[in-house]
Amino acid sequence: MIRILATVLGLGALAAALVAFGARYLPISGHPTLVAAAAAPYLAVAAPIAVLLLLLGRRWLLMVLALGVTAALVWVYLPRFQAPSRSDVAAVDVRILTANLGMGQADSAALVALAGERADIVAVQEMTQDAADGLSRAGMDAAFPYRVVVPAPLASGIGIWSRYPIVHSGRIDGYALPMIGTRVRIPGVVVDATVLSVHLAAPWPQPIDHWRNDIGAFPETLREVGARAGAGAVIVAGDFNATADMAQFRRLLDVGYRDAAAEAGAGLVRTYPGTGAWPPLLGIDHVLIKHTSAAAADTVVVPGADHRGLLVTLRVPADMTAS
Repeated sequence: MIRILATVLGLGALAAALVAFGARYLPISGHPTLVAAAAAPYLAVAAPIAVLLLLLGRRWLLMVLALGVTAALVWVYLPRFQAPSRSDVAAVDVRILTANLGMGQADSAALVALAGERADIVAVQEMTQDAADGLSRAGMDAAFPYRVVVPAPLASGIGIWSRYPIVHSGRIDGYALPMIGTRVRIPGVVVDATVLSVHLAAPWPQPIDHWRNDIGAFPETLREVGARAGAGAVIVAGDFNATADMAQFRRLLDVGYRDAAAEAGAGLVRTYPGTGAWPPLLGIDHVLIKHTSAAAADTVVVPGADHRGLLVTLRVPADMTAS
């Protein structure tokens, strides 16, 4: 009886593990595949459980299959927990904070205090006019004297504050929500860095088509931004509404970018939901980088917001020919 029960439970665990692995590579066409990909890190835990249960049930061939799936999932997730080796290239440390303000509900004073202590450049999303005014009153403009802000109702506002001079800026249109791009002159760095604050459409609860259109078009935007940046560092920060387990998100990396949190060995870096007693479940806020490297990444609580902020320390090469 124990063998039969172990076999049944082991088969269920193996099925969950296979879903975890397969969902990462299936194109997301609807909400079921979206949910499966988002849940992949949690379903992956079923793989070693399947090995133990099938061992107990003495189902040797199935146990070998479960071992193979376990190894494949370790191969997928282990690199996200491996810290990078430090380069000897001369570089300037730049701290990037990206924060979704929860339709302007984030506590302005708390965000300014957090950013003032721990960031050099701040990218925000879902910034209403009230939120922009509140941040300015709380001292954001004093701590970060250079800014490009486009406040808008509900989720449509976007902005960048910087300690370093912003020498050029512009909107990126053609998406469900506005985005902005800037050129930032970092002291000690030869070539100006390109910094974007982005917000891709949410796939839920509205129809998924807006999200599919946004994330499907975004690789071309990243390619164009990278080409215009030349040898300069490119930093793309914001709410992507996608996890690293979604195939469409990983296609963004195919045009020469890297996920800063993954490069820093920071693990799954979950940012949503960012409120309540429970820890966040999904990592949908990211910093993508090109011609620079990530030294550290962590999430930070932004009181009042429904996301946690993502704080990344980058090492921007002083001479971009060395990157």
